[in-house]
Amino acid sequence: MKLNKTVIPGKSMAGICLGNDIDIVLKSLEDCKKEKSEGVILINDGMLTIGYNSDNLIYAIESDKKLGINYGNKLWAGMSIHDVLKCSTKQVAIGGCVIVDGINGIGLPLPPEFDDFDHITDHLPINHIFNSISVFLIG
Repeated sequence: MKLNKTVIPGKSMAGICLGNDIDIVLKSLEDCKKEKSEGVILINDGMLTIGYNSDNLIYAIESDKKLGINYGNKLWAGMSIHDVLKCSTKQVAIGGCVIVDGINGIGLPLPPEFDDFDHITDHLPINHIFNSISVFLIG
């Protein structure tokens, strides 16, 4: 499998589908560097991070800016709070991610100490950079 820049919220990222068995995906990524720990796989030094559950099913995929994923010019790794405000009309924090314009299944992971907000600028400075973008299973 060759990694790509395609993203479908709540479904897939980089050609990897949520809900797939992690062992099957790892076999298809034989040309990539892989680091496995409990529940998490790092691909190519963190270019992708794949979360999987005790049934070996993928529930989340996160990409840093090295892969260059951009979802509809609304979300990408490396964007600032300023970019988020400029590219969206509504921002909420759900499950540790910034979700924009009601697009479920994709978001910008928040720093661990900020899992909720009323306004995105309440706790984070306007120049804060989101280093990754994530797709995840909904509900």
